[in-house]
Amino acid sequence: MKKGFTLIEMLVVLGIIAVLVGATIGGYSKFSKTAEKTRCQELVSNTATALATLFQQSGAWPRVLRTASQGDGRLTATAAYPLAAYMSLTTSNGALAGYDRLGIVSPWATAVIRHRSGGAVSESTRVPSGGTIDDHILRFAIDYDGDGIIEGVNVGGESIDVRATAIVWCCGKDGRMEAYSKGLRSDDVYSWTKGQTQNVR
Repeated sequence: MKKGFTLIEMLVVLGIIAVLVGATIGGYSKFSKTAEKTRCQELVSNTATALATLFQQSGAWPRVLRTASQGDGRLTATAAYPLAAYMSLTTSNGALAGYDRLGIVSPWATAVIRHRSGGAVSESTRVPSGGTIDDHILRFAIDYDGDGIIEGVNVGGESIDVRATAIVWCCGKDGRMEAYSKGLRSDDVYSWTKGQTQNVR
């Protein structure tokens, strides 16, 4: 007499496989979200470090960075040109290599820029996770007077003081900057720690 799987045994095996696959996909999704946030944190921290190093080596802030920081603090391609040149992120003709190559937009916006055929994107292009490319551009502020404190920075609608030479921040995956006082409840990314923050108004 031949022995084989009964229908019930086969269904049990398939059920176990389905549960294992479901658990794996769920774990991968969580890992993927954590990896994106980590990439964004590294980008923001590295950009702040590069800004501080640029200042230390040149002894002054380039005018274009001072102007942009006094405005809305967006690290646009124009504002980031001195930083790009310092980091050798320029093309052969001296033009900026682009938002994604320059690294001045969040990983979620970078993915949109890189996957558009022909690079046909603008700052108003929607990012699937939330917001537009413009919302995902890094923001920055610099210490003008050399006292080691960056005063009155508008972060998520609140004015804060931070002990640093240069700071960089970015909205999270949802494309919205939350009020800074929300702290860990927010998915936004900052180059500084809570311990460096002096006043939140």
